[in-house]
Amino acid sequence: MAQPRIETQDLTVFLAVADEGSFGAAAVRLQLAQPSVSTRMAALERKLGVRLFQRGPRGSSLTTAGERFAHYAKRCVHLLAETEAAVRADELERLVVAAPASLGTAIFPTVLEVLAGAPIDVVCRIAHSDEAVAAVLDGSAHAAFVLRRVLPPGVEARLVTSSAVAAVAAPDHPATALRRPQPGDLLDTAVVVHNWSEDARQVSALFTDPRRNADHPVRLVGTPDIAVDLAQHAGYVALVPRYASARAVRAGTLVPLALPPLGVELDIRLVCPAGPARRPGVERLLAATAELAGRIDSA
Repeated sequence: MAQPRIETQDLTVFLAVADEGSFGAAAVRLQLAQPSVSTRMAALERKLGVRLFQRGPRGSSLTTAGERFAHYAKRCVHLLAETEAAVRADELERLVVAAPASLGTAIFPTVLEVLAGAPIDVVCRIAHSDEAVAAVLDGSAHAAFVLRRVLPPGVEARLVTSSAVAAVAAPDHPATALRRPQPGDLLDTAVVVHNWSEDARQVSALFTDPRRNADHPVRLVGTPDIAVDLAQHAGYVALVPRYASARAVRAGTLVPLALPPLGVELDIRLVCPAGPARRPGVERLLAATAELAGRIDSA
């Protein structure tokens, strides 16, 4: 007997429930009746032979199997959307570029500037680094910018730039008056560190001290934009890669601190399909890596 097939609508409804956290909210978002959503998800679980949701009085959360399925469901939906856009395109090349949120603010405007004037429809997509690489592998993205990663066969990477992690603060912050500050000189100020990897915890440990009180915490945040905002508007000293603070420093809303070098750099790499069968837009990006580096560093 043939195995029941997963339908596109199964994926759409599943992702809506996963995003909304409840069958009812997903039904409202999709303009469907809640019983239809519940019935379809029960049928999908039977097709797969696993439970995708942990149902409770306050909503639904993904099981471990559901989290795995969500990863592939997103890729399938993105690939379908890319397929439809590609076959409907006229003379414009469609180029999907993926990057994590921590790089997006610097990367996407830079890519659009480099490709300005070319007959290319550039689509910018936020995805975690591993998801971005997987999207290049399955064709739902044509290029990705990621931090250092072990890459699977089928893709290759080119180093675009390395960005040192450094400290910045608002111009009127007391720390800017220190000639040669050390981490121990910042016990009376709150510190925020962009949490890019385990290395970030080692950096934050430099500023952790038993004498520091709760009014001056050391915080880790997921994206450098948040750290930059806290430095600009909330009195924090921020430790972020230079690409994240370059625009604010150039505008004069942040000032670099003369802390000793932390010895930490983030490598930004351009990932694309291996071999010669690449889109012209990808080749343009590869040829413009030096320009990309300059623009990112001054973003």
